[in-house]
Amino acid sequence: MTHSATVQTYSSAWSQATEQGIREALALCWTPASTYTDPITPTATGPEELAAVILDFRARYPGAFIVPASQLDVHHTVGRFAWLLKSPAPLEADGTAYGLEMDGFDYVEFSEDGGRILKITGFFGPLRA
Repeated sequence: MTHSATVQTYSSAWSQATEQGIREALALCWTPASTYTDPITPTATGPEELAAVILDFRARYPGAFIVPASQLDVHHTVGRFAWLLKSPAPLEADGTAYGLEMDGFDYVEFSEDGGRILKITGFFGPLRA
């Protein structure tokens, strides 16, 4: 898989309607040692822990979905991409109220072949001056 296809597969896991769909998407792009963290989530290691994080997100923000807000910017085995979380109900994360949309970006580390994600670190909101 290309870096872009890997990120698209990963991103699709967050919008899957079922636990099975989440697990199937992660099986294609995640490893047992891969890690995920963001400002409100302790580090999740492996596909089982990340699936639990995504299921919690789906329960906390029913009807919410994530759309890409940038192309993937990659060099060597690292990259970054922006996203936009849209929700039918107001969003709040890390003590900040975001309204119906929250932007953010992810830093990503890929396997040497680009087909698996080794690490995702998510950030909420715009960069501050």
